[in-house]
Amino acid sequence: MSNELPIYQLIPDLIRQLCQSHEAILEAAPGAGKTTVVPLALMEEDWCKGRKIIMLEPRRLAAKTAAQRLANSLHEPLGERIGYRIRHESKESKHTQVLVVTEGVLTRMLHDDPSLNDIALVIFDEFHERNLHSDLAFALCLQAREIYRDEDPLKLLVMSATLDTDALEARLNCPTLTSQGRSFPITTHYGNKALKAFQITDEVVRLTCQAFHDETGSILVFLPGQREIRQAESKLQQQLGHHAHLSILPLYGELSLKEQEQVIQPMMAPARKIVLATAIAQTSLTIEGIRVVVDSGLSREARFDANTAITRLHTRRTTQAETTQRMGRAGRTEDGICYRWWSETQQYQLAPQAQPQIEISDLSSLVMDLAKWGVQDRLELDWITPPTESHWQQSIDLLTALSVLEPDEALLLTPLGLHMSELGIEPRLARILVEGKRSKSSTLASAICTILSEGDPFTQHHSDLSDRLNWLEGQIDIKSKRPKQTYLKTQQQWEKRSQQLTFEAVENVSTPSSHHLDAIAPLLLSAFADRIAQRTNQDQDKVYYKLANGRRASLPIHDPCAQSEWIIALDVGGHKDVNEDRIFLSTPLERNMLNPLFESREHTAWSKKDGRIVCESQRWIGKLHIDSKKRPVLSAEAVCTAVCQYIRAEGMAVLPWDDSSKQARARMQFAFQHDKITPWPDGSDDVLLATLENWLSPYLSNITNQSALAKLPLTDILLNRLDWQQQQALNKQVPTRIMAPSGSSHAIDYCELVPTLRVKLQEMFGCTTSPNVLHQPIRIELLSPGKRPLAVTQDLAFFWREAYPEVRKEMRGRYPKHPWPENPLDAQATAKTNRALRSS
Repeated sequence: MSNELPIYQLIPDLIRQLCQSHEAILEAAPGAGKTTVVPLALMEEDWCKGRKIIMLEPRRLAAKTAAQRLANSLHEPLGERIGYRIRHESKESKHTQVLVVTEGVLTRMLHDDPSLNDIALVIFDEFHERNLHSDLAFALCLQAREIYRDEDPLKLLVMSATLDTDALEARLNCPTLTSQGRSFPITTHYGNKALKAFQITDEVVRLTCQAFHDETGSILVFLPGQREIRQAESKLQQQLGHHAHLSILPLYGELSLKEQEQVIQPMMAPARKIVLATAIAQTSLTIEGIRVVVDSGLSREARFDANTAITRLHTRRTTQAETTQRMGRAGRTEDGICYRWWSETQQYQLAPQAQPQIEISDLSSLVMDLAKWGVQDRLELDWITPPTESHWQQSIDLLTALSVLEPDEALLLTPLGLHMSELGIEPRLARILVEGKRSKSSTLASAICTILSEGDPFTQHHSDLSDRLNWLEGQIDIKSKRPKQTYLKTQQQWEKRSQQLTFEAVENVSTPSSHHLDAIAPLLLSAFADRIAQRTNQDQDKVYYKLANGRRASLPIHDPCAQSEWIIALDVGGHKDVNEDRIFLSTPLERNMLNPLFESREHTAWSKKDGRIVCESQRWIGKLHIDSKKRPVLSAEAVCTAVCQYIRAEGMAVLPWDDSSKQARARMQFAFQHDKITPWPDGSDDVLLATLENWLSPYLSNITNQSALAKLPLTDILLNRLDWQQQQALNKQVPTRIMAPSGSSHAIDYCELVPTLRVKLQEMFGCTTSPNVLHQPIRIELLSPGKRPLAVTQDLAFFWREAYPEVRKEMRGRYPKHPWPENPLDAQATAKTNRALRSS
């Protein structure tokens, strides 16, 4: 390996850092050589003491290729000093010093031996991807070495080209070592375009054709997903397929590992290739011959919805970190070129980093791992980014439903959950294996797990799981999108896992015919009860189902499973901001299969339609209402609860408010707002609705219909919120009536924004100051003899001086029988006419 790789300049500093400390952070640009140089530079250090270095890679293909390149550097076959261990495959020996692992392998190693006594260093490569397993393994390593490796701490090295160094430095308490420069320079061409999502694939195809004609070498094209890859492949075949030495190759995660390996193999000149790849080619992967990158600027990620326990695909703009990683693929072996359709200004407006998977993923496997580890609380570990509370709680709910966790206990595994956690697989699939073992259907359970874990082998086919199982067994022959041998090999792995389960099968369980619905359904119901779905309606093209988790999903109308009223929707997906999901894999159910899952609920509620309380005995599966049966028996407590729920749903206006109760409530609220000495209760809508059980429930036990509700004595009920002293203080300090200067008593209207006294103008003669309540001046609405408003004021002196002359001029002719003196301040306040005054 050439010593000209940029990373070599940093190796002495890295060795010094790990000798002096037990943590290091290494940020090195793509092509600097960190993945293939660092492990070899460290494996002979004294602190290794014959122990291994573990290097964690985020993908299987990256792990295998990294291990192969390390072995090639030592001119040794894989399995000697350099080995790897990935899902279903490993190559290592007693001589192995550097072991490259992926995904959950390190987590399982920690469970088997939390001390990791035979490990000197764990390298987290490409940590910027923030893989769920790498985040978990990182947190477990921190805790494990604190508990088990106090005297000889496990060393940790975090590496990437694009890191959130602030968060890492805070966790590891060490500086970041940075390697500048690349192996080869890369020229970036910006297109300065603003495209809509549906235009991007066409633009990427145009740029690819341009690059093919203008540049030499092979081309790596980044696209968000398989759909865009198929579209681009079709268009490129039409435009460039006639070139004899050109291969157009797709590269994405659902290809078998062998197919992925074939794509990255070198090609002899004059052969060239165009690789159409998802983010699988973004990091830790050198595709031989690539010197041109065409970037779509898009990435597709799976985002988990904790409300429905369904993962949906979300297409987003790439981040600055991702575009840097993608560009770096072009400069691995020679000078490179990168094409981007957007502008350089837009590049700097992209988000710096992608959101960590721990914030957007299903956490059920992680929570089961933590329960096995002994964690009791979400924040117990020292996370770089802690799990979100909603996803955490959803995972606990699911694991409890799967009988993995004890109900109402803090992450305590059940005996069954302990068996499942030992398998090291996703909880739903573990539950299927367990149920298969119990019912002597292990072969069928392994076949189901094979289809669910490897992905649907069929394209453009209906959703029925049975066909996939029959194909796997050799009963039918349908063209598959991946080699059948891949699935058969995976099935063998599942059968080995099933054999690990040591508990006895259930006695007297007959073994049904292999793929009969009676055999399939119990296995699936044990793991996917929340995916039970009931047919609701249909249109010209689709049949619609409601799932037990509340989500709406559809099947094509010609799908055989769409003929069934009940199905289990095993693979459900959709896209962000789309209200309806698509069912990709399902199996029909008979209604009687659901009986053990029915949950009985007593439901008492106010029916707006009937204007009364309705009580029912209901049966549910999750959020699916199966049926109801009317019940005549009503408890007082249920009635109170139902009426309170009705009032909260509809608002305070459903109560029988009259003038008396409105005024009582307004007086109490005025006292609450303006008397800071006496502790008055708050009478606002929000508080009254929130405390219905306290002040209204005692009067609701017999309120079973609208007629009874209309007779509630609201005035008395509201005043009963006050004790005797408060009621006396209310009558004294916030009176219902007030004496006018004329000697007549008048009501105060507290329902106005300002308490208002409505009184004949003549009754206020001689008065220059407005009355007040709790030191707040009330508003006076001065009325004509005909009880019509003449003026509204809180300043009587101003009114008599400035407004009254005009009022007198206009009114004395209209109401000549009533007094209109020139000087109202000297006149007698009266409610009488001129004649009555003369005769008195």
